[in-house]
Amino acid sequence: MTSTLTNKVQQFIIEYIEDNTALDNVTVNEASNFVNEQLLDSFATLSMIMTLESEFSIKLSTAELTDEKMRVVGFLAESVARKISA
Repeated sequence: MTSTLTNKVQQFIIEYIEDNTALDNVTVNEASNFVNEQLLDSFATLSMIMTLESEFSIKLSTAELTDEKMRVVGFLAESVARKISA
């Protein structure tokens, strides 16, 4: 896995959250927890996961999705990048 790939995925996630959050003037970065910070509602979160799977031709398992670390932008980006590289 390259850091360039992780950065690309991370930027994709950040832009998705910024485009789909109901909050105003929000700053999203790799440490953002999009669930705890209520950046996305449950439907938008599910839509983001489906978009990631489609965009990067990957599949995230239920076990992966229930891991609380996956709520953090940077960790989610690393997980997606690992799947792309696998």
